[in-house]
Amino acid sequence: MDFFMRFLKNESFKLTLSMRGLFNWIAKIFFLTATVSFAHANEINFSNVSLTPLEKSWALNADVQLELSPALEQLVKKGVTLHFVTEFQLTKKRWYWLDAKVVDVQRVSKISYQALTNQYRVTLGTFSLTAATLKQALAAVKTIEDWVVIDPAAIESKQTYQAALRLRLDSNQLAKPFQVNAINSKSWNLQSDWYRFQFIPTAPAPAAQAKPQTNPQSTGAQP
Repeated sequence: MDFFMRFLKNESFKLTLSMRGLFNWIAKIFFLTATVSFAHANEINFSNVSLTPLEKSWALNADVQLELSPALEQLVKKGVTLHFVTEFQLTKKRWYWLDAKVVDVQRVSKISYQALTNQYRVTLGTFSLTAATLKQALAAVKTIEDWVVIDPAAIESKQTYQAALRLRLDSNQLAKPFQVNAINSKSWNLQSDWYRFQFIPTAPAPAAQAKPQTNPQSTGAQP
């Protein structure tokens, strides 16, 4: 009888240890999944970044990966406007002093929720549009296409420049209580690192000039 009771106690103890190990394993998996999801929702990344020459300027194009954290999504749905700032800088190295900043421009985008129409309003500079879902509104904010950022008069042909691009949530535009949350909580602090790349402008092809037309001279007999 004593042997049987000791056997049951040992088996119960082993079962308790096994259940603890299972619960610990599940907790670790949940923590890692939540951490990865949280990090993914608070990252901004760029790809396919390029500067394209236009007739009288250079335009920036880029693909942006951007997602809002659950906290920011709830903030928008409660009627708080989110301000996003896209910044572009162009610098030229100087051996005798600090780098010269040739171009420093930015574009402000806003997302707000309209409760009466159950739609989202997106403002891109002076242009505005409506979106049915928050996903569509974010897609508009993430669009960087043919954004004119460089005046050819400000740069030199075949000169090496350092270009930099960044996108961030402007927490200073939030109400004061939300600004405190933005400082203390990473889920409220959304910004990318500076994406840097080298830029060497080439001289534009000279415009073709029309040649003046001349009337053929008459070869007939003069009167």
